Amino acid sequence: MRSKPTRSARSVKAHYLVAAVIPVLIVTLSITGFVWAQKEVTVVVDGQTSHVRTQATDVAGLLHQSEIVWRQGDVVSPASGTPVSSGMTVVVRHATPVTLDLGGARLYLRVVGNSVADALVAAGVDPSANPAVTPALTSKLEQGMVIRAPQVFSRVTRTEVAVDYKRRTTKDPSLPNGVRKVVTEGRQGLVLRVYRSLVAGGVEGPKSLAAESTLAPPIDEVVAVGTASRSVGYAAIVASARSLAGTRVFAAPPRAGRRMRCEATGYAPFTDGSDDRCATGAVARRGVIAVDPRVIPLGTHVYVPGYGYAVAADTGGAIKGHRIDLCFDTGEEAVQWGRRHVTIIILD
Repeated sequence: MRSKPTRSARSVKAHYLVAAVIPVLIVTLSITGFVWAQKEVTVVVDGQTSHVRTQATDVAGLLHQSEIVWRQGDVVSPASGTPVSSGMTVVVRHATPVTLDLGGARLYLRVVGNSVADALVAAGVDPSANPAVTPALTSKLEQGMVIRAPQVFSRVTRTEVAVDYKRRTTKDPSLPNGVRKVVTEGRQGLVLRVYRSLVAGGVEGPKSLAAESTLAPPIDEVVAVGTASRSVGYAAIVASARSLAGTRVFAAPPRAGRRMRCEATGYAPFTDGSDDRCATGAVARRGVIAVDPRVIPLGTHVYVPGYGYAVAADTGGAIKGHRIDLCFDTGEEAVQWGRRHVTIIILD
């Protein structure tokens, strides 16, 4: 008796077909999966750019796959543990090993930079404060380079400087026209200036002004210039005598005027029997002179060398002809003047 088959022929055929298709599917999926897992990444190493296809999961794996060696002190951006994604850019900058000689003390370091100035900054040294560096600050870094920076320090010096005063003029209608009288004496000021300079290797560089302060301000010299026209009235004479009181020898002499040779003596109120009132009613004080009105009219303004500006505001029994008597504030001054011949300048 013929036995009945346990499975149909169709079932057996389908079994063999599945067995043949499965390996093909495995190979296809492995190939397409490999292609799908690859990522396109841009890698820049010390300025050189390349494009890489990778299945690496992080930056460290990408660098290993690309045979890019990096070590402590080099710059890797993004960090080595960052996951890799398609389209990203990875930058690697290798540090340059150099030796820095700071005034005899040697420092070995790896510098991520391009110039000698970058190496100084990496060592915590201000490049601008060290002008004597060799090689020059702009020199390109090279592996094994020795950079020498001599010892540098800042030197501070202080100097007191005199500041000249200014000269100002003011109009004074109580003085005869053109007469000049020093109202305020000028005085120089004093300024403290602080300079700073850099000393590198024992050589001092140029000084720069760091600070300035005024110790004493200058005082301007004030000179009154007369603008009054001549007047022979006693009131004008008294006013002139009052304004000229205190005028000293340092007052500048006039530039123009009529000159007259006179014998000049000195007196002081209450020292030789004279009082403090003049013939015109003015108070006898420095700046007042006694004259012979027939020679020098009362109210005339004069300049006496060694005495200063004065006004003829008094007379005297012994004052005759070309003789004048100069009023002083003290008897001692009058005695010191004594008797002498002078050439006075008559202003009006």
